[in-house]
Amino acid sequence: MGLTSTQREILSGLSAGFLTTTITHPLDLFKIRIQLDINSNTHLQAIQKILKEFKSSPKPFLEIYRGLSLNIIGNSTAWSIYFTSYRIFKDLINKQSTSSDSLILKDSNLQSWQYLISAFGAGSFTALLTNPIWVLKTRILSTSKSSPGAYSNIKDGVLRVLNEEGIRGFWKGLIPSLMGVGQGALQFTIYDTLKYQIRKDDNMGKLHFLEYISMSCFSKIIALLIMYPCQVLKSRLQDYESIYQKKTINQMIRKIYLKEGINGFYKGIVPNIIRVLPATCITFGVYEEMRKIV
Repeated sequence: MGLTSTQREILSGLSAGFLTTTITHPLDLFKIRIQLDINSNTHLQAIQKILKEFKSSPKPFLEIYRGLSLNIIGNSTAWSIYFTSYRIFKDLINKQSTSSDSLILKDSNLQSWQYLISAFGAGSFTALLTNPIWVLKTRILSTSKSSPGAYSNIKDGVLRVLNEEGIRGFWKGLIPSLMGVGQGALQFTIYDTLKYQIRKDDNMGKLHFLEYISMSCFSKIIALLIMYPCQVLKSRLQDYESIYQKKTINQMIRKIYLKEGINGFYKGIVPNIIRVLPATCITFGVYEEMRKIV
């Protein structure tokens, strides 16, 4: 097709984000509502509470897919920005390589810490640009459409944030988001290190779809277990009904620990693992296959 490397990254990222979000959206909704539930003592209680809300809704199927369009926009945009900026950061580090080298050969010469720096840069840039989308997403997905104060649609959410909180309201939860960049950075570092090590062992041969899936799952699980508490902090800061709205990060951490214990920092991790493993497989699988096609 004659596309540049940047265009390939954008197209592959958009495709991966769109397909992944369309398939896994209901689990994303469950994850956010469980993260924001401060009254249920166990994951099971929180899930039962959410299912009860769905059953009482006049249109339960639509309720499960509440906020889908915004989620698709957010994830498609985020993945295209992330993969593209990750490519750019790696290219900047790779300047010492000869121009005739292929991207695969150039990337295989990077060390793990260079992948980490590139992923941190890409993640931070993506978080800064997409935080407004995640604020709206959290608030829409965390409530039923009939809930008091719930945003009726994206336009309503944008106008209410501007009127009630000002432009700064769109960047609530940015600090935990930037802290959470470490999860993606760890995942990509582990993933790319494994990928290019396996390719080196196989004389730079092509990898199979199942190999991409296996490496993406392994890297995601390790990164998630280490960095998940940052997701909980971000969700609670972004929730418009949150009791943590005017608290500092340190105060919020202390309050969660005293009220909910260490489990409070891992609320929603079970549905999140169930969601992210297939999501990770789809995202990386589609991304890698799309890069071959285009």
